[in-house]
Amino acid sequence: MLATVQRVSEAEVIINEAKYSSIKDGVLIFVCIEEKDISETTKKMADKIFNFKMLDGPNGITSASLKNLEEEVLIISQFTLAAITNKGNKPSFHKAAKPNDAKLLYDKFVAEFKKLSSKVSEGKFGAFMEVSMINKGPVTFNFNI
Repeated sequence: MLATVQRVSEAEVIINEAKYSSIKDGVLIFVCIEEKDISETTKKMADKIFNFKMLDGPNGITSASLKNLEEEVLIISQFTLAAITNKGNKPSFHKAAKPNDAKLLYDKFVAEFKKLSSKVSEGKFGAFMEVSMINKGPVTFNFNI
């Protein structure tokens, strides 16, 4: 499982020219389910991101986690994080899970995150989404579990 997490001052998902979801201060999580992932992987990733010190806290930059602060979370499925780009001029996505398997584990990841935080919004799995955000910092972290 792969995730790219960006601190944001706001983020929004538009689907079919209508606002689908949005957050203010918090994190935008782009998550990719890989073919090797299992149910336990979703819990590990949710715990890792929730406890990772990437937010500004009382001791300065990167001294607090989502566990410590009441910031919002927006989760977006993004299979292109699994792209293999080091050969040729076209990406290969053979490491990404098949859509039906990915949907099950994506939903499990969202459910795990909702157990940890009451401020979780999400995109729509498999939909064409326009995602806008204002990166705060900029601060971006990549996770691989």
